[in-house]
Amino acid sequence: MFMMKPKLELSTLSFATRLTWKVLFALLIIMIVSLVLSLASAHHSMRAETYGRYLGFKNVISAKLESILKTEEIGGMHVCDELERSLDSPETVISKGYFASFEAGNNQPKGEWFLKTDWYLRAKKEPKGFWTEPYEYLDEAGESHALCTFVMPVHDHEGRFVGVCGTDMSLKWLSEELKKINLASKDAGLLDIDDSHNFIDFYPVIIDHDGTFIAHPDKDRVMKDNMLSCVDGDEDSLSLVRVFSAMDENGGISTFTIDGTLSTVYYAPIGYTDWHLLIIVPKKAIFRPILILLVRLVLLTIIGLLFIWIVCRQHIRQATKPLTALARSADEVAKGNFDTPLPELENKDEICDLRDSFATMQSSLKKYIQDLKETMAREAKIESELRVAYKLQMSMIPNKFPPFPKRNDIDIYGSLTPAKAVGGDLFDYFIRDERLFFCIGDVSGKGVPAALMMTVTHYLFRSISAHMDDPGRIVEIMNNCYAAENNSMMFCTFFLGVLDLKTGLLKYINAGHEAPFVINKTVDKLPVEPNMALGVMGDMPFDVQEIQLSPNSLMFFYTDGLTDAASPDDHRYGIDRVQDVLQACRDENLADAKAYVSRMADEVAAFVKDADQADDLTMLVIRRIENA
Repeated sequence: MFMMKPKLELSTLSFATRLTWKVLFALLIIMIVSLVLSLASAHHSMRAETYGRYLGFKNVISAKLESILKTEEIGGMHVCDELERSLDSPETVISKGYFASFEAGNNQPKGEWFLKTDWYLRAKKEPKGFWTEPYEYLDEAGESHALCTFVMPVHDHEGRFVGVCGTDMSLKWLSEELKKINLASKDAGLLDIDDSHNFIDFYPVIIDHDGTFIAHPDKDRVMKDNMLSCVDGDEDSLSLVRVFSAMDENGGISTFTIDGTLSTVYYAPIGYTDWHLLIIVPKKAIFRPILILLVRLVLLTIIGLLFIWIVCRQHIRQATKPLTALARSADEVAKGNFDTPLPELENKDEICDLRDSFATMQSSLKKYIQDLKETMAREAKIESELRVAYKLQMSMIPNKFPPFPKRNDIDIYGSLTPAKAVGGDLFDYFIRDERLFFCIGDVSGKGVPAALMMTVTHYLFRSISAHMDDPGRIVEIMNNCYAAENNSMMFCTFFLGVLDLKTGLLKYINAGHEAPFVINKTVDKLPVEPNMALGVMGDMPFDVQEIQLSPNSLMFFYTDGLTDAASPDDHRYGIDRVQDVLQACRDENLADAKAYVSRMADEVAAFVKDADQADDLTMLVIRRIENA
């Protein structure tokens, strides 16, 4: 069974092989185009040359036949002249191949066997010689011969007709002579013919005025077949009849289907007779030279392409050897062997430029890897230091809940999620003298600078509020400390509150921070004055505000990292969503501070999905519990 070979993927071939095939394909296209154009031009030229060639054959053969017939006629006329001068002794004139016959009543030999023939009677009327119609003749042995006779009338010295003389020409001999002429013509042609003349691409015939074959390569058809019987189809027969009617005047070219083969017929009258010469050329013989040329060109093209493929493959493989060596070196470099030697090249070409570029890249890569190692070592050290800083920062933020387990009048919970390793948000609280001191802040910026400022803010809050009770004074001192050496122009939004745990009175100052929510029977924002943020300008006054919190009131503090949290399609979480979540918690009668923070964290996480955190996120919930 015939098995299909798997198709070879181009990607599995080497560069040299692919380049060789591309060159070969381009040359193949060029050769095919050239071949088509050459064949078109050759077809036109060779067709015209072929037609001219066969016309030439026709003229040569016609001229030679006329020469043979003329020779016979001249010989007959010479014998006739001699006979008329020697009528008293005609036997001395008649030579081999000629005959004479005389009228009855003369002293010359009689010709009773010719006296009633058509050509003898015609000779009495003709003033000159003529060729008779071909006829069959039985010799003494009874063998039939096809003959044609040249007849000359004989006259005495007074001009009276006394007889005839002439010569017979065997039509078999004429066919053989025609064949010799034909082969001699072929030998002078364009196509090579071997000694046996087996390469016969056309053949001549001679017909009389009604189309009967007088001479034909097939001797069995002489005097038996007619040209009309060889033509296929009524239309070709009618065309041939029209050709016969025009043959007496001049020659020409026509196309017929003869003996089942489409052929071109070159025809011309033969002088001194009413015969015609026909050169019959099968169409395939006319196009045979073009076919031979096509075969030769195709073979030459295939041989040329094969030679080009071998030469190109050899040279391209030789030219691409440096690329192979360079590829091996590149593999070694890719494995981490950066000191792998590169191949040395003799030719200063593009491959050499590539090798030099690769050497430069290799050197740059070694330096880059070294720099990368040093950078990674520094970054690892920085990352380690940042982890330590994060732990230190988180240690400053309250992280034990509940923070005051022995007290039942306060519930506090908070969370801080930095956007980077360390952040700039803070919250803190402590109880002194039955008052809760607490704060939440957001330092401008992120990262290490914000973390350092957060540490300063935390330290100032703890140290100053540990000795002062007035919120206004605490914030003023913190602001002046900020503004004194604030070359970096950083600031901190800050909210500070002091809650009397016994009375529920809250004194607070808001320094540019987000207004917190107060949740009781409703969810409302805490009224705040638009004070300046810490660190913007020193000696700034800050207004202290007061509010009486009812038992079980809950306060929700946050930084802008909550409202500015962004979804993947860059939509902000917004203050409205914050209020809606708080309202839902209130409707569900959530009383635990941690529950509020956890619910808000879950809602924000569901909103932002996998989007990157853009800012630090801090939440703080304080609930005043009514004493039993």
